[in-house]
Amino acid sequence: MESQDAGVRHSILDYLVRHPGAKDTREGVINWWIAKPCPDERIADQALEALVAQGWIVKRDTASQAIYSLNHARVQEIQAFLANDRQGT
Repeated sequence: MESQDAGVRHSILDYLVRHPGAKDTREGVINWWIAKPCPDERIADQALEALVAQGWIVKRDTASQAIYSLNHARVQEIQAFLANDRQGT
């Protein structure tokens, strides 16, 4: 489960770095931001909440549902994380 969660987090961050203006709902994140189909949506929920808690993703609550987007102030930190993650460090 941990490796799936890490893979989903990586996929979300990678998408946001490539599409920094992206904003979407939970369903949009699951359908568009995650590279592979997520076998368990709870993993996507956990990954999103972990990234929000870490400050890398901004969650804006609206009247109908939450909207997720990149925290632009942390882009360099995210890029460094992704580069290190790709290298396996």
